[in-house]
Amino acid sequence: MDGGLLSGIKKPAYHIYRYTESEEGEVEATFVGEVPIEGMDIRGIHSLGATENYAILPRFALYFELSDPVEIGTGAKIGPHKDTFFDVVSLSDGTRTQFKFPAHNGMHIINSFERKNEAGQTEVVVDYPTIDTLEGIPNKNIFELLNRETLADPTYSYRENFPHYTKFTIRRFVLNMKTGEGTQYDYPRMWSPDEIEVEFPYINDAYRGLPYCHAYFQTWNHDAHNAMGLLKVDMCRETSIGWERVNKFPVEPVFAGRPGATDEDDGVILAPVFDADTGKTDLYVWNAKDL
Repeated sequence: MDGGLLSGIKKPAYHIYRYTESEEGEVEATFVGEVPIEGMDIRGIHSLGATENYAILPRFALYFELSDPVEIGTGAKIGPHKDTFFDVVSLSDGTRTQFKFPAHNGMHIINSFERKNEAGQTEVVVDYPTIDTLEGIPNKNIFELLNRETLADPTYSYRENFPHYTKFTIRRFVLNMKTGEGTQYDYPRMWSPDEIEVEFPYINDAYRGLPYCHAYFQTWNHDAHNAMGLLKVDMCRETSIGWERVNKFPVEPVFAGRPGATDEDDGVILAPVFDADTGKTDLYVWNAKDL
């Protein structure tokens, strides 16, 4: 009944499937490949990368201690001792190439794509917003550090109690499919103040899995009454512009391209915005070029 997991006949693994939809609206799932889980090292995985030829499974430092088989969330921690792994799985034959990096923590992928380097070798590029450093991160359940009570407590200081969640870095992981080597590039913080959470990225859907320049984020300033805003980052020029208003709280942005557009950022950004003064929520629409 356990599929062989408890008996040891079959080891646990992440199974990757590709879903395709026919013109009739029928969805078909095709097994692509699997990534073995060694020693019950269970990581928190939120989003995958996908390119024309590969699926990318990230394993960052968020992991689960399975002390309670029911309340799994009680064992959720960020481990500075947990190396980061990217498993790149071929969509054609399921073969897997693994890349190892130092411990980082990211949740929501910005984008992934393939490119050729100067030597003509294929590289898979994966971009994530990540916590800047995990050094000294508290050995606590993540929900003890980040929850509704602490977020709503005006006397709680994240800079003092959980400073890791006040500085984020956009990181680019470059995976060389020829050599099996991986390199990392840390983008400069292109926003002010720099002690904010930069998360929940969105791009032009037409560029998913392809080279791109523009990404849009929600920002949180946890020690300023959780002030929220929007951020547009030009990944190619390494510049940014932002939007923020007092007592206005936008949620995750969504990009909608203008029909017939040729520029990547020719369209609008949409997000519901809660107004703390009126207690109402309205849908805001911004010009994606300049917010």
